[in-house]
Amino acid sequence: MTDEVVVTVHDEWLDHIDTVARRLRRVGMRVDRVLELVGVITGVLEREHFDAARAVPGVAAVERGETVRIPGGENQ
Repeated sequence: MTDEVVVTVHDEWLDHIDTVARRLRRVGMRVDRVLELVGVITGVLEREHFDAARAVPGVAAVERGETVRIPGGENQ
């Protein structure tokens, strides 16, 4: 099964976040966003590849992302 994921990058790897993203792609992650200022990479990954993603140098955590839906206002 495929999940949206949020990958947190170790502080000492922030200057190399693009390298971390490239390595995550190699283990099967579809990288959607690289948020350099906060050290986060978001995307989609098969659950069976979570451990491989966690083993990528520079990765502090791999967590399932959650979609937050805000209900529409009265005018919608």
